[in-house]
Amino acid sequence: MVSVLLTVSILGLSPTDTMAQGTNATNATGAINATGIAGGGETTVVMPLGSSSSTSGEGYEPDPVTVSPGAIVVWDNEDNALHTATSGNPDSQTPDGKFDTGYVTANTPSKPVTMPTEPGDYKYYCQLHPFLVGTITVQ
Repeated sequence: MVSVLLTVSILGLSPTDTMAQGTNATNATGAINATGIAGGGETTVVMPLGSSSSTSGEGYEPDPVTVSPGAIVVWDNEDNALHTATSGNPDSQTPDGKFDTGYVTANTPSKPVTMPTEPGDYKYYCQLHPFLVGTITVQ
């Protein structure tokens, strides 16, 4: 184990990053499946560089995301602007209280967010950039 950690350190990857590889799988539709807490998995959704611009064509990646009830999701803000991932109605910009990252500063990940346990499709959006929308399916 020490040699593995040493090798990982030399490569610039943290042991957590290395051990987390392979915890998510992409299905034929491009959606991400996560194992959630029961399987020890965590899903990461990226807020890509440029996603704060309505004309960039960038959005949450991947979208949609499929997770288990109660799964943990982290949003990784790779943009140079603040973002949120707030569940609710993006058209009316009305949060529904199911989940919310709060403000995620540029080039940092959000705190881990627990998804609802009730199966269904949960739309979410950025409160600062309401054109930035996504969907998480809990099943």
